[in-house]
Amino acid sequence: MNNGQENMIIRRAAEDDVWQIADILVEDWKTAYRGIIDSEYLDSMSVEERYRRELSRYRIYRVAAAEKEILGFTWNEMTDDEDSDCEIIALYVRYGKRKSGIGRALFRDSVEIFRAAGRKNMIIWCLRDNAEARKFYEKMGGTVYKTGTHPWGSREYDMISYLYQLDELPLER
Repeated sequence: MNNGQENMIIRRAAEDDVWQIADILVEDWKTAYRGIIDSEYLDSMSVEERYRRELSRYRIYRVAAAEKEILGFTWNEMTDDEDSDCEIIALYVRYGKRKSGIGRALFRDSVEIFRAAGRKNMIIWCLRDNAEARKFYEKMGGTVYKTGTHPWGSREYDMISYLYQLDELPLER
């Protein structure tokens, strides 16, 4: 199943991409996190508000695009934590385009960027109860690492991280 990625490229986000980035993020949260994150918090999310937030920081993202359609995006950071020196802060694929290779392509793009920068140990955090994300991160070679919590709205949510040894990670998964 190709799902619209036949002409997909991965590139830095541009200002014209911001509305679609906001739309993907809000749609994904409202769909994938329903039953995990409080409904009140999810229902309060809006593309308009998210657009305003992302407009000031869109340059941090890399997008998977097929012509003018944004299919997904990542946010990568170089870090100097105790056991990791780089992190995928966010990896989102438009909900209707999942399971089509876009997430794998974005993940591999991040790994290539980190390797080119000489980084060795990558970490990714996700909600502990997000079974779909956890399955993906495990399939991509991650090892369960640390746990923690993160606040959204008026609650703390359990988080889990995956650690990747970049030198040992095959890009084809």
